[in-house]
Amino acid sequence: MEIVVKTSSELSQSDWESYVFGFNEVFNKTETIENFKHKYLNTIDSHSYHAFLTNNNEIVGGCSVIPYQYNIGVTTERIGLAVDVFIREQFRTDLLALYRMYKKLKKVLISHGIVMVVAVPNDVSYTYWKNIVKWKDVGQLKYYAFPIKAGNVLMKATTIANFFSGLFSKLLLLISYFTNTLEKSLPVSIDRSDNIIEKQRYTPNHKIIKDSKSFFAYRVVNEEGINASYLIDFYNVTNQKKDSKTLRKALKHILNNEQTDIIIFVGKLNFFQFLLFKVPYKYEPKHLNFTADILIPEKISNTDFIYDISNWDFGLFNYDVR
Repeated sequence: MEIVVKTSSELSQSDWESYVFGFNEVFNKTETIENFKHKYLNTIDSHSYHAFLTNNNEIVGGCSVIPYQYNIGVTTERIGLAVDVFIREQFRTDLLALYRMYKKLKKVLISHGIVMVVAVPNDVSYTYWKNIVKWKDVGQLKYYAFPIKAGNVLMKATTIANFFSGLFSKLLLLISYFTNTLEKSLPVSIDRSDNIIEKQRYTPNHKIIKDSKSFFAYRVVNEEGINASYLIDFYNVTNQKKDSKTLRKALKHILNNEQTDIIIFVGKLNFFQFLLFKVPYKYEPKHLNFTADILIPEKISNTDFIYDISNWDFGLFNYDVR
């Protein structure tokens, strides 16, 4: 087997076909070539970067990094998001294969000015990337929830429980009209000046609502019988900052237009609000470990600053799980 590094634009039709087949086999998905092209090609570089494990010219494993622009203090730097890491089961004979794939990919990323790589690995791969590849913890992402049908969520689908939770959610929305708070800027945040970010992030599976004052996007999924609406992002169009007014508008829209049991937001809420409730750690569906690997240390003057999640505006919008 061989490790090959390519950009998305260098992939042949057979590369795409074997890559998508392997990904869907490992993750039990039904993704298409078009879905991956949308994600990998709509970037600041017009492509993403990939390390592939190949067997007889067939892609049997992959590690991909999507480039983004981030504001870090007063400077703007290129940061890569590591995604879609897999090796087909019958080719997992070398425990260090993923390590070697990433090590080879790092050289290419550095040559293209990617100062660091960030990732939110799943529970299965987190230990490997932390202990073998030596990614470092930044912190854990937090879940926030707006329960609409508590009985369904708690698997105690009684009419009375759903009635009172629905009434409570509408009451909260009504009371929230008396608040209007704006988020405080954080030192590290994705650069929204290029609209390519939203083009890359959203697909036909997402619902996007935008007017002259507000923007929000969400996706509705069914998870083990629970209809969950994931609020991906929301902000005031005037200043592109999150605020309580836009949050209220987003929750109200979803409540009135979707058959949903719960609305979930993952990330940072850096302003006063009382609509979304922080989910206790023990009740989180899965723990989201936000990690990073600095590739060009001379571009990052304070590593302690980078490895501190309190400095990051990072959430579901920044990575592609939903």
